[in-house]
Amino acid sequence: MKILIVEDNQKKLEKIKGYLEKEFPDVDLEQKTSYNSAAKEIALNYDQYNLILLDMSMQTYDISNDESGGEPEPLAGKNILKQIYLREIPTKVIVVTMYENFIDGTKIDQLHQELKEGFSENYCGFIFFSHTNLDWSLKLKQFIKELT
Repeated sequence: MKILIVEDNQKKLEKIKGYLEKEFPDVDLEQKTSYNSAAKEIALNYDQYNLILLDMSMQTYDISNDESGGEPEPLAGKNILKQIYLREIPTKVIVVTMYENFIDGTKIDQLHQELKEGFSENYCGFIFFSHTNLDWSLKLKQFIKELT
């Protein structure tokens, strides 16, 4: 199984990767840390992935010595899901977010309904990630087992 993790928070990324490597030792993981790098990777190589773990809020560009990351995009994950849908990419997507509310006042439950209705071919659901509560890992394991 090959999974693309789209996440710009390094601590969250490391926890997710560590959990997946421990729980699913045969998993092949790739990571992208911004809207643009993820969108490009998905457009060019979607057929290599069985699953995409997608953060909802992320930077526009990868952060580097020459690049500050651009503007934060509060609903970048929704835009990536829209691109996946428009390109008829069949890869399944699980949203992994640390936010219950988004900048435009949208709550996670509202967003879940919107994504479920608009992108039902790809969107499998969301996981609320927490550094202190490990419920996210149980839910992630359940989603992955259902998809395999």
